[in-house]
Amino acid sequence: MSDPEHAPGSSKSEDSTHENKEEMPRDDGSSEVEVKHEAENSPIEAVRLAVPITDDPTLPVITFRFWLMSFIFTAIGAIITQYNYFRSTSASYSIFFVNLVTFSLGKFLGRVLPTKSVSVKGYTMSLNPGPFNIKEHALIGIAVNTGASAAYAVDILAATDLFLGYRISAIGSLLLIFTTQCVGYGMAGLLRRYIVYPAEMVWWGNLVQVVFYHTMHNTSEFKDMRLVFGWTRMKFFWVVAGIIFIYQFLPQWIGPILIYFDWLCWIRPFNRDFWAIFSTISGGGVFAFTFDWSTIGGTTLYYPLHSQLCTYAGQILNYWIILPIFWMYNVLGTKTIGRPLTSRLYYENGTLFPYKDFMNPDYSLNEEKYNAGPQANMAPLYALGFFSSFIALAGCCSHVAFFHGRHICGTWRSVIRSNKDDVHTKMMRIYPEVPHAWYAAFYVIMAALAIVTVEVYNLQLPWWGLLIALALGFALTLPIGVMNAVTGYGPGLNVITELVCGYMLPGKPIANMVFKCYGYMSMYQCTVLLQDLKLGHYMKIPPRMLFAAQFWGTVIGGLFNYMTQILVINSQRAVLNGTSQDPNGLWTGQRVLTYWGSGLIYGALGPARMFALNGKYGFVYAGFLIGIIVPGIQWLLSKRFPSVKWHLFNVSIFAGGMSSFPNGYSMGILSSLIVCLIFQFYLARYHRKWWDKYTFLLSAALDTGAAFTGLVLFLFLEGGASSKMVVKIPSWWGNYHTPQGDNAPFLGVDRCGAANDQWDVL
Repeated sequence: MSDPEHAPGSSKSEDSTHENKEEMPRDDGSSEVEVKHEAENSPIEAVRLAVPITDDPTLPVITFRFWLMSFIFTAIGAIITQYNYFRSTSASYSIFFVNLVTFSLGKFLGRVLPTKSVSVKGYTMSLNPGPFNIKEHALIGIAVNTGASAAYAVDILAATDLFLGYRISAIGSLLLIFTTQCVGYGMAGLLRRYIVYPAEMVWWGNLVQVVFYHTMHNTSEFKDMRLVFGWTRMKFFWVVAGIIFIYQFLPQWIGPILIYFDWLCWIRPFNRDFWAIFSTISGGGVFAFTFDWSTIGGTTLYYPLHSQLCTYAGQILNYWIILPIFWMYNVLGTKTIGRPLTSRLYYENGTLFPYKDFMNPDYSLNEEKYNAGPQANMAPLYALGFFSSFIALAGCCSHVAFFHGRHICGTWRSVIRSNKDDVHTKMMRIYPEVPHAWYAAFYVIMAALAIVTVEVYNLQLPWWGLLIALALGFALTLPIGVMNAVTGYGPGLNVITELVCGYMLPGKPIANMVFKCYGYMSMYQCTVLLQDLKLGHYMKIPPRMLFAAQFWGTVIGGLFNYMTQILVINSQRAVLNGTSQDPNGLWTGQRVLTYWGSGLIYGALGPARMFALNGKYGFVYAGFLIGIIVPGIQWLLSKRFPSVKWHLFNVSIFAGGMSSFPNGYSMGILSSLIVCLIFQFYLARYHRKWWDKYTFLLSAALDTGAAFTGLVLFLFLEGGASSKMVVKIPSWWGNYHTPQGDNAPFLGVDRCGAANDQWDVL
């Protein structure tokens, strides 16, 4: 049933009588009608400072320029992020890049496109309805943000293809991608009354975007701002992006040793202990450097200092301290397995566990055959990763409860009891709302298509299991959404979902991966969409147009995610499934292997067997207890010693750093820490004006240039577009290719470890 307060055509309340209309000058010399609320504003100070209480309902929003640019930049973003998913290093697809480029391109199209209209099946649209405007710009950003990501469902498609030899058909694959990405839409619409409309639901990350859009469209201020050498912001962006684009060919193609600058390995390059401790490709990467910007990443320039330090502290504890101890003392058989960091399963004597030998025709575990032989073991550092994940999940909830609980509860009570709408909610009433019935119908349709997908395409998950996954996601989205809106962070459901399914459907690895995907993504995608709904709320974008843009971005992104995954797997299959190694260490199946490894542990073998309390890995459940207790101790200490900022240490973020592997190699820690301290400690503290002026723009330019280097390499030099388009740099010390295409006598390009197990001794 639709909410009567926000139904299309509903009348305004008495509180909205303050609004009036004024003729406001525009940058192009014309005038625009702005609706202004003079007598009231948001009760949240940060929102008052960042979000204007003005609106121009006459601005065109969904235009030909929107369809064109949102398609182009969503497709590019989906390709780049999905491509980077299979790389050992990855650069993010910066939304700042999208905003900057679409601003210039939109202004250009506004000048050169003809004003004539085109008709498609009765729908008429002008190619150029007027100057490129702020709402049009923001809607492009929302569509791109929705679709330009690596679809979580691709993990399932890649894992079954690479490790089971089972490629789901194109239709089944696209259904899996679209349903997992879209089922959160219906949930978002039904929850918007509680997590979008209230003023207390700030969604802090949106405020930066609002300021960014209004700064760019305040033409006089934007054009008058001058940076180094008198450059405009746009010129600075493109110069920096061009420089890093050219530079990235050095580590990414010409000399990959600059990615894995493991200088301590050079002391004893053929010593196994040095390899395990100092190699970033296979070990802890202790004191290793990287000169690859994709590895460092632009977020090191502006993420809060305390959060980054918590992350690096967790990484250093796990990989520079715990890992060497586990290896040198063979704790839980770490050295026997032979690799300190791996998500594969092994027998106790260190030989690889061959899951296919214990597999039924439907890819489930043959329990009778498995129980007749020795049991599989995981690498101890991999089990420690689950332990850290449990700390992170419980610690996030506990930290929020202790340090923000009273505020959240007070906010929630005020939302439930209050009959007074936020000023921005009142201003949005002039636009037709998307009825609750539409969202509910969309949710039902997506859930029905999901049932068809799991039942038809041999995914092991019964229809009732899918409904449980969706119910779990729905039930936990409300509190997690409130946490995200009020505090800026919230826990994920990936660990809990696989744990629940592991007890519910043991012996079924594909079912576990699918259950995890639907349960986790229904919550995650819902919160992403809620955040975008709030951004549209702040930018005064008509809700129905916002709904269309989000769905459009998701469909485009999913299509290009799927096509990119197929291209990458077809061209790099041997490296991704572990049957061979990339001599340059640039391609890795580690992220897919991690997803598959979790599917084996929680799905095929089951948590009751793998994490038995009296077993080798029963300690992982202690993570829940630690995560709950530590924030409580901090809170008590904050009451006893209030001058100390105890809340700045977040055990959830710290544990997240500890569990960085197996989602990637343990590289770049030292380089990233140095960059973080330069920008977030030195420049932010002692040169604040410079930091404010350059940091976000510099970060966007660096990430953008690095991302496009990777894309060009993949498509035109590494065989992505065609197997005939492969160009290799001749062998030299920085890549050390032999005629056989390897790095013999070393294990990898990092010059650490001996090939063919020929080790020396200390």
